[in-house]
Amino acid sequence: MTTKSRTEIINLLHKCAEIERVLGKLYDLFAATFHENREISRLFNKTAGEERNHEYQIRLAIKSFSSAIESMNITTDETDRHLALAMQTLDDVESAMPGIEEALKLSINLEATFSRFHMDTAAQFSDISCGKLFTAMMAADGAHVAALEKALAAL
Repeated sequence: MTTKSRTEIINLLHKCAEIERVLGKLYDLFAATFHENREISRLFNKTAGEERNHEYQIRLAIKSFSSAIESMNITTDETDRHLALAMQTLDDVESAMPGIEEALKLSINLEATFSRFHMDTAAQFSDISCGKLFTAMMAADGAHVAALEKALAAL
Protein backbone atom coordinates (compact mmCIF):
# COMPACT_ATOMS: atom_id res chain seq x y z
CA MET A 1 0.00 0.00 0.00
CA THR A 2 1.23 3.44 -0.83
CA THR A 3 0.06 6.61 0.87
CA LYS A 4 -0.27 9.42 -1.64
CA SER A 5 -1.51 12.99 -1.75
CA ARG A 6 -5.06 13.62 -2.96
CA THR A 7 -3.67 14.90 -6.28
CA GLU A 8 -1.55 11.77 -6.75
CA ILE A 9 -4.56 9.57 -5.98
CA ILE A 10 -6.73 11.43 -8.52
CA ASN A 11 -4.00 11.18 -11.18
CA LEU A 12 -3.60 7.47 -10.50
CA LEU A 13 -7.34 6.93 -10.76
CA HIS A 14 -7.47 8.79 -14.09
CA LYS A 15 -4.80 6.42 -15.42
CA CYS A 16 -6.80 3.42 -14.16
CA ALA A 17 -9.88 4.77 -15.95
CA GLU A 18 -7.83 5.16 -19.12
CA ILE A 19 -6.71 1.52 -18.89
CA GLU A 20 -10.37 0.48 -18.75
CA ARG A 21 -11.24 2.75 -21.69
CA VAL A 22 -8.47 1.25 -23.83
CA LEU A 23 -9.52 -2.31 -22.95
CA GLY A 24 -13.12 -1.44 -23.85
CA LYS A 25 -11.93 -0.22 -27.25
CA LEU A 26 -9.99 -3.45 -27.75
CA TYR A 27 -13.04 -5.60 -27.00
CA ASP A 28 -15.22 -3.39 -29.23
CA LEU A 29 -12.71 -4.02 -32.01
CA PHE A 30 -12.88 -7.78 -31.42
CA ALA A 31 -16.69 -7.67 -31.44
CA ALA A 32 -16.74 -5.80 -34.75
CA THR A 33 -14.07 -8.00 -36.33
CA PHE A 34 -15.81 -11.25 -35.37
CA HIS A 35 -19.35 -9.99 -36.10
CA GLU A 36 -20.09 -13.01 -38.29
CA ASN A 37 -19.81 -15.24 -35.20
CA ARG A 38 -22.74 -13.83 -33.25
CA GLU A 39 -21.96 -15.64 -30.01
CA ILE A 40 -18.33 -14.48 -29.92
CA SER A 41 -19.26 -10.96 -31.02
CA ARG A 42 -21.89 -10.72 -28.26
CA LEU A 43 -19.35 -11.95 -25.72
CA PHE A 44 -16.84 -9.30 -26.76
CA ASN A 45 -19.57 -6.62 -26.79
CA LYS A 46 -20.54 -7.63 -23.26
CA THR A 47 -16.90 -7.58 -22.14
CA ALA A 48 -16.43 -4.13 -23.70
CA GLY A 49 -19.49 -2.93 -21.79
CA GLU A 50 -18.04 -4.28 -18.56
CA GLU A 51 -14.81 -2.38 -19.19
CA ARG A 52 -16.84 0.80 -19.73
CA ASN A 53 -18.58 0.04 -16.44
CA HIS A 54 -15.18 -0.27 -14.72
CA GLU A 55 -14.19 3.08 -16.20
CA TYR A 56 -17.47 4.56 -14.91
CA GLN A 57 -16.81 3.15 -11.42
CA ILE A 58 -13.38 4.77 -11.34
CA ARG A 59 -14.74 8.10 -12.59
CA LEU A 60 -17.46 7.87 -9.90
CA ALA A 61 -14.74 7.32 -7.29
CA ILE A 62 -12.83 10.35 -8.58
CA LYS A 63 -15.91 12.55 -8.45
CA SER A 64 -17.60 11.35 -5.29
CA PHE A 65 -15.33 9.20 -3.15
CA SER A 66 -11.73 10.36 -3.58
CA SER A 67 -11.70 11.97 -0.14
CA ALA A 68 -12.51 8.56 1.36
CA ILE A 69 -9.48 6.88 -0.24
CA GLU A 70 -6.77 6.59 2.37
CA SER A 71 -4.21 4.73 0.26
CA MET A 72 -3.64 2.97 -3.03
CA ASN A 73 -2.58 -0.65 -3.54
CA ILE A 74 -0.91 0.23 -6.84
CA THR A 75 2.00 2.51 -7.68
CA THR A 76 2.31 5.21 -10.30
CA ASP A 77 5.10 3.31 -12.07
CA GLU A 78 3.07 0.11 -12.15
CA THR A 79 0.02 1.95 -13.46
CA ASP A 80 2.06 3.75 -16.13
CA ARG A 81 3.55 0.45 -17.30
CA HIS A 82 0.15 -1.21 -17.49
CA LEU A 83 -1.43 1.72 -19.32
CA ALA A 84 1.43 1.55 -21.85
CA LEU A 85 0.87 -2.20 -22.17
CA ALA A 86 -2.86 -1.74 -22.79
CA MET A 87 -2.22 0.91 -25.42
CA GLN A 88 0.49 -1.18 -27.11
CA THR A 89 -1.81 -4.21 -27.15
CA LEU A 90 -4.55 -2.17 -28.84
CA ASP A 91 -2.03 -0.86 -31.39
CA ASP A 92 -0.73 -4.39 -32.05
CA VAL A 93 -4.23 -5.75 -32.57
CA GLU A 94 -5.18 -2.86 -34.85
CA SER A 95 -2.15 -3.60 -37.06
CA ALA A 96 -2.46 -7.42 -37.02
CA MET A 97 -5.82 -8.81 -35.91
CA PRO A 98 -5.53 -12.24 -34.28
CA GLY A 99 -7.97 -15.04 -34.97
CA ILE A 100 -10.83 -15.80 -32.59
CA GLU A 101 -8.90 -18.32 -30.50
CA GLU A 102 -5.94 -15.98 -30.01
CA ALA A 103 -8.28 -13.05 -29.28
CA LEU A 104 -9.97 -15.09 -26.55
CA LYS A 105 -6.63 -16.17 -25.07
CA LEU A 106 -5.38 -12.59 -25.15
CA SER A 107 -8.58 -11.36 -23.49
CA ILE A 108 -8.37 -13.91 -20.69
CA ASN A 109 -4.75 -12.93 -20.08
CA LEU A 110 -5.60 -9.20 -20.13
CA GLU A 111 -8.40 -9.67 -17.63
CA ALA A 112 -6.03 -11.43 -15.22
CA THR A 113 -3.30 -8.83 -15.76
CA PHE A 114 -5.49 -5.75 -15.32
CA SER A 115 -7.90 -6.82 -12.58
CA ARG A 116 -5.78 -5.18 -9.88
CA PHE A 117 -6.60 -1.75 -11.36
CA HIS A 118 -10.32 -2.04 -10.57
CA MET A 119 -11.66 0.09 -7.73
CA ASP A 120 -12.34 -2.85 -5.43
CA THR A 121 -8.66 -3.85 -5.40
CA ALA A 122 -6.75 -0.66 -6.26
CA ALA A 123 -7.89 1.54 -3.37
CA GLN A 124 -8.19 1.32 0.40
CA PHE A 125 -11.06 3.39 1.76
CA SER A 126 -11.22 5.03 5.16
CA ASP A 127 -14.99 4.49 5.12
CA ILE A 128 -15.67 0.76 4.93
CA SER A 129 -19.04 1.33 3.25
CA CYS A 130 -17.27 2.90 0.25
CA GLY A 131 -15.11 -0.19 -0.16
CA LYS A 132 -18.17 -2.41 0.11
CA LEU A 133 -19.93 -0.37 -2.57
CA PHE A 134 -17.16 -1.03 -5.10
CA THR A 135 -16.85 -4.67 -4.06
CA ALA A 136 -20.60 -5.11 -4.66
CA MET A 137 -20.32 -3.42 -8.06
CA MET A 138 -17.58 -5.86 -9.05
CA ALA A 139 -19.40 -8.94 -7.71
CA ALA A 140 -21.81 -8.88 -10.63
CA ASP A 141 -18.89 -8.63 -13.01
CA GLY A 142 -16.94 -11.78 -12.20
CA ALA A 143 -18.63 -14.06 -14.71
CA HIS A 144 -17.15 -12.54 -17.84
CA VAL A 145 -13.76 -14.23 -17.47
CA ALA A 146 -15.54 -17.55 -17.06
CA ALA A 147 -17.56 -16.78 -20.20
CA LEU A 148 -14.36 -16.05 -22.15
CA GLU A 149 -12.81 -19.29 -20.91
CA LYS A 150 -15.96 -21.23 -21.80
CA ALA A 151 -15.97 -19.78 -25.32
CA LEU A 152 -12.30 -20.68 -25.75
CA ALA A 153 -12.94 -24.25 -24.58
CA ALA A 154 -15.83 -24.56 -27.04
CA LEU A 155 -13.61 -23.78 -30.06
